[in-house]
Amino acid sequence: MGGGRFSYEAYTRLSTSKGYAKKSRSEIFTSRNIDKEMDPSDVAFRESRDSEEHPESLSIIVGLDVTGSMGGVPEIIVKETLPVLIGSLMEAGIEHPQVLFLGIGDFVYDSAPLQVGQFESSAELLDRWLTKVYLEGGGGGNNQEGYNLAHLFAARHTAIDCWEKRKQKGFLFTIGDEPVFPEIPADIIKRYTSEKEAHTVTTKEIIAEAQEKYNVFHLHLEHSEYSKSDVRKGNWKELLGENFIELPDFRTVAKKIAEVVIQHHKGSGASSTNTNGTATDRNLDDIEIEDML
Repeated sequence: MGGGRFSYEAYTRLSTSKGYAKKSRSEIFTSRNIDKEMDPSDVAFRESRDSEEHPESLSIIVGLDVTGSMGGVPEIIVKETLPVLIGSLMEAGIEHPQVLFLGIGDFVYDSAPLQVGQFESSAELLDRWLTKVYLEGGGGGNNQEGYNLAHLFAARHTAIDCWEKRKQKGFLFTIGDEPVFPEIPADIIKRYTSEKEAHTVTTKEIIAEAQEKYNVFHLHLEHSEYSKSDVRKGNWKELLGENFIELPDFRTVAKKIAEVVIQHHKGSGASSTNTNGTATDRNLDDIEIEDML
């Protein structure tokens, strides 16, 4: 997967043709159950591979909390900020991002606590997978969500050339407003992944697995007074340190993801390839991130 290229023009045409600006959330996200193509129990691996079109792919996973309080984030991404996310990366010289969207819920209460798209690069396919996500709107009163399923899927069920060929880590972002469960029970792993044999794993352990090939971040959205409280932030800081990021305005999610990737990618010293296919080494110190965003 990951073929095609993203462009502002293509996404604008697509968004206009689908009338996103005038549609409600339920009119854009029409799935009323998990889409069969996004069922993780049927997925051994999602692949992010290099190709002639994308010679230096960079894998980015965006795990969206789709429980009741968070459905507005996917809607904002579709209506307003997908071009900001992809376009900003390309402007910074990261010209071959491949983005995989995940839907994340509560594995105690929800019917679809993990939904998995494909790594994609083009406007049409990014939109296709994002709008396939079932906004279950569930979650329970347990003040925890299954964000750790995203870490497990990234660690064990993705194959990415940026790491396998260049030892350049991909990026994994989970986005939500609650703490994470302290562990993933074995029966949950067997129920919601393709693994037939499993052992219970702690969140600390599965994050460490994911960190072997991904830079792992969590964006905590402070969209209400309650979401700003320590009880809603849980032990994320202990788990991720500086990679736990508190975000007061959920409308800036895409901007923050692009900013984090640009800042950390700069440190890799990797070269990039421009839109004309000419290899170039970009000095990202010369690029003002705020100007791009």
